[in-house]
Amino acid sequence: MSMRIPKPAAVLLLIAGVLLLLSCKNDSYESGDSRYSYLRADFCMMHTSDKGAIDYLLIDGGDTVRIATPVKLNWASKADSLYRALVYYDVITRQMFSATSVLVTQPVSKQKAATLSTDAITVESTWEGGGFFNVAFNVKTGQTDEQQKAQQVGLVVDTIIKHDNGAPDDIYLMLTHNQNGQPEYYTVRGYLSTPLVKNTRYHLLNQP
Repeated sequence: MSMRIPKPAAVLLLIAGVLLLLSCKNDSYESGDSRYSYLRADFCMMHTSDKGAIDYLLIDGGDTVRIATPVKLNWASKADSLYRALVYYDVITRQMFSATSVLVTQPVSKQKAATLSTDAITVESTWEGGGFFNVAFNVKTGQTDEQQKAQQVGLVVDTIIKHDNGAPDDIYLMLTHNQNGQPEYYTVRGYLSTPLVKNTRYHLLNQP
C-alpha cells in the first residue's frame, strides 16, 4: 500500500475540479430526519481497492468507515493506495457524497524550495490530526479564456530550535504561494497536510 505524496519542492494547487460531488446537490433546506440529517465531514485517508475505487476511510479521529458503494475518483485511482481528503458521507448508509483533495507535502529548506514566492494567501487555521500538521487556507482565483498555469503552494523551513532538556524541537514553517498569473476574482479554500515528526512541534509563521 502506498500514500500519494507529491514532490516536496512545491505542490500544484489545482483549483478547478477539486471538489467532486458524488450525489445530487441539495437545493433547499431539509429539516427533520432527511437524507442529509446524518451527513458528516471528516478529514481522513481514503483507501483504494485493487480496482482503484474508494472502499474505506481512515478517519483522523481513529475510526474506520467502510463505504457501502465504492466510488471511483479521477484524482485518486491508483489501486491499493491512500489519498488524503476531506470527505462528506452519511454515517448511517456509509455513502460518500463528496471528496475534496488535501495537498500532502514535506517541508523543505529555503535552498531546495522551488519557489519562495509570498503571493497573497490567508491562513484560516492550523491543527494536528491523523498524524499530520494541517493547514486550512484561502487563495484568490478566476477563469479566463486562456490556458492557465496552476497555482503553487508549499512549506519552507524558516527556523529550527532544538532543546537540550528533552522538550520537542520547534520548527517554524513558512507557507509559500505562487499565484502564477491566475486572475484574482473570487476566493477558494484549500487544505494542506504534512506528516508529523516524532518529538517535533510545527509552527506556521503566516498564521495571524
